Amino acid sequence: MGWLGLGLGTAHAFTPAVITLFDVCGMLLLGCSIYFIRKGKSLRRSYPASSNQLAAKMRKQFIVVVVSELTIIAILGWVADARHRPDLAPVFAATVVGLHFLPLGKIFRQARYYGWGIAMTLWCGICVILFRSDRLVARSNIGTGVLLWAICADGLLRARVILRSFAQ
Repeated sequence: MGWLGLGLGTAHAFTPAVITLFDVCGMLLLGCSIYFIRKGKSLRRSYPASSNQLAAKMRKQFIVVVVSELTIIAILGWVADARHRPDLAPVFAATVVGLHFLPLGKIFRQARYYGWGIAMTLWCGICVILFRSDRLVARSNIGTGVLLWAICADGLLRARVILRSFAQ
């Protein structure tokens, strides 16, 4: 919600209808996420995972990716500030977020993450070419927010399929 909200706010696009749609969609995604997290925890009690080295390795790799991502975002934010281009900081951060889906796709063996990561990175590149200043911030954040919401919705739909398979 943060990416999309910042983009819509920068674009001065928050009309009553947009606010309503934004809030309803955001709350729907949040509510569904909470529901599936709780259902997942319940499934873990019913079907405990065996402790294996693969899960531990995946966890360590995930932590390395996230720490690297945050470090690179901080450095690029500093670079944007040093170049007196604060409008580049959000698009740099969104690009790094997009790129972080590539190693996550490998770690979690989810090919769909490659597509999401490439889409987000391409979107940010197109925005840098086409827009400047507030328009760059608005367009890159709106696109990034929409993509992140789509990723969330995709994950929720997959969680629904998984839950249904256990119910049968």
